[in-house]
Amino acid sequence: MLFIWFLVISSALAYLYIKYLYSYWQRRGVEYLQPSFPFGNAGKNFMQKMCLGEQLDEFYRSATGPFIGVYGLFRPNLVACCPEFIRNVLIRDFATFIDRGVYVDEKNDPLSGHLFSLPGEKWKSLRAKLTPTFTSGKMKSIFQTLLDCIGPLQNHMKKLADSDATIEAREMSAKFTTNVIASAQFGLDVDTFADPESPFRRFGRRIFELNWKNGFRLFAFAVCPSLLKWTGMRTLDPDVEDFFYQMVTQNLELREKNNIVRKDFFQLLVQLRNTGSVQLDDEWKTVIKTDSSKTLTIDELTAQALIFYVAGFETSSATMSYCLFEIAKNPDIQRKLHQEIDAVLAKHDGKLTYESINDLKYLECCLDETLRKYPPVPFLFRESVKDYKVPGSHVTIEKGTPILIPVFSLHRDEKYYPDPLKFDPTRFFPENRKSFVEMPYLAFGEGPRNCIGLRMGKMTTKVGIASMLQKFSVELGDEHIGKEIKFCPAANLLTPISGINLKINHRYT
Repeated sequence: MLFIWFLVISSALAYLYIKYLYSYWQRRGVEYLQPSFPFGNAGKNFMQKMCLGEQLDEFYRSATGPFIGVYGLFRPNLVACCPEFIRNVLIRDFATFIDRGVYVDEKNDPLSGHLFSLPGEKWKSLRAKLTPTFTSGKMKSIFQTLLDCIGPLQNHMKKLADSDATIEAREMSAKFTTNVIASAQFGLDVDTFADPESPFRRFGRRIFELNWKNGFRLFAFAVCPSLLKWTGMRTLDPDVEDFFYQMVTQNLELREKNNIVRKDFFQLLVQLRNTGSVQLDDEWKTVIKTDSSKTLTIDELTAQALIFYVAGFETSSATMSYCLFEIAKNPDIQRKLHQEIDAVLAKHDGKLTYESINDLKYLECCLDETLRKYPPVPFLFRESVKDYKVPGSHVTIEKGTPILIPVFSLHRDEKYYPDPLKFDPTRFFPENRKSFVEMPYLAFGEGPRNCIGLRMGKMTTKVGIASMLQKFSVELGDEHIGKEIKFCPAANLLTPISGINLKINHRYT
């Protein structure tokens, strides 16, 4: 009887405690969605019935005010729905929302301590040191490395066009961006078109593989970071982690022992490790110092190399494949791109150069429109580091409250983008641009914590698409005709359920 009473009382107390937790937003007078035990409002995403971007879209479209309260398991989250409020969070009141509030555990999981996740002063210091890595001068110096990756891509497309084969665009784009990252970041000569199972491609594929473990990682990373700490699950599987450590340490040892200099991002990390800063645009050499005076540990160096790889590879390849899908779906837009590429190259002796790529203004608008409709990261995270009184409201956001910004929803809201499913590059013509409040655009984030690799990502994507359309045209696979892409519910990044299948044709004009 005592045991039964203990169970009854324990169950009653647990019920009351959960009910209290789930009344957080109600007690603060904030509009909220009714949660369900045990997943709060995140059940569809946790059970892999809906990707997180689309789950947030449900929350966004349920809101009647500037934000709405939801629960990730038992953790209260605030979904920002109003561009004015979002601008305050990302820019005006950035000091209050400097942290992303995502998973990071430098002690037990060193590779989680990268620029994307680091909080507060650690992020601020590292960001200041890494910012010179992505100047236009550095981009121009690295450009030739991108051009060296064009040959394998065009040869691959020629074989496809000759054989009248259908290609999965995401895989083709991923091979190209993997080649670029391997060469431009690590100085490695990799050709994943010739060797699809090269370690660089194989382990990169593993990071984004659709399985329960990666799904859990991404859910916990964004919605409930403490889950990863409680379970002891690390950022990467042990063999993937070992691969990155080995690649970085071997590359570092080779360069420091032999004083090898290459114009790539890894060289800039070597500079940062030895001198505490990245040197001027035309300075690539570095003085090698003793271990006692290094400013970056191997763990810190590997963590930054990892995030450069992950962010650069996935976002660029996804943007390329979605852009190819849309221009195949819209032949008139593809025709304009062909005309622009032909005209610009004619001014530059028929060559793709740093200057000619920057002259492709219509292609730039096509990429911006692709990133609007298919943002690579469909949501942003921020966390308050102190209590914050929302301007013009009775609501105070408590310290430690996560803010979720539904980029996918804002980019597809007809209030800001009429006929949002229509692919219309003219939205981004200079004369059509509007203020952030009238036309919110967050493909690369906004404010001091925006994407540091914006220039590199756009340049890689433009080079890839321009080199393809220079000699080839693309056509939709039969299964895509007249249809919008449906996203895989098991992936928290926007991933097509059945891939993106295209036909490659020679250009004879």
